[in-house]
Amino acid sequence: MTELIRVETIEPGIVAVTLNRPDRRNALSIDLLEQLCTQIDRLADDRANRTVILRSVGPVFSAGLDLREAADNSLVERSAEAVKRALDTLRETSLIVIAAVQGGSFAGGAGLMAACDIVIAADDATIGFPEARRGLLPALICGVLRHRVREGDLRDLFFAGDAIDARRAQQVGLVQRIVPPARLLDEAIAVARSIVAGGPETIRHTKTLLNATFDGGSEGAGPKLIETHLAARHSQEAQEGLAAFIEKREPNWK
Repeated sequence: MTELIRVETIEPGIVAVTLNRPDRRNALSIDLLEQLCTQIDRLADDRANRTVILRSVGPVFSAGLDLREAADNSLVERSAEAVKRALDTLRETSLIVIAAVQGGSFAGGAGLMAACDIVIAADDATIGFPEARRGLLPALICGVLRHRVREGDLRDLFFAGDAIDARRAQQVGLVQRIVPPARLLDEAIAVARSIVAGGPETIRHTKTLLNATFDGGSEGAGPKLIETHLAARHSQEAQEGLAAFIEKREPNWK
């Protein structure tokens, strides 16, 4: 099988997962998406891994869905399932996923980016959702984009289909940080290091909390949030973190 996904440990707790299909502008084939999910699940099984930097080879982060497969009626259902699984895997994994985006990121590729926890873009990046121009509906990625983009902006992006630059993407919530292309990986590693400095279980629970908050709505959230907060306050990591602050030292996470 072609190595469509490359995995490399950068340093303890930080792993780079790379889309490796530059000849097709990292188009999201079924095999690539399935390999991505397999690798993310495998990395999450090892508690030593804390963060993943999702990046790609070549000048384009991802051109989106593999349209050759999309045109094959015998692969439609399998392709849709692979996209849905990849989006869910990135959003629900206990790992904190940082997207490092260069060049273009379009349609499903932009959806993959948006399913990550934090998006760092090169200042020359462009992002777009041209599905309507291909007669396609952005139904699967709409689920992750609604957490990031206001309704009016999302309508603009979907209806017009025009690509936007990194600054505009940051304004609408698709991107959190913008850096020069040469600094893209360094910035992603710096953010990952900041995440790794936090308590391992606390960071994992924080992601679960955020997902539940934005996925579940506000009904009944008050008592649940108090319960979650108190559980964290009584945890060993909270005790160690507070003790380290009082003692003016770095916490010793176990």
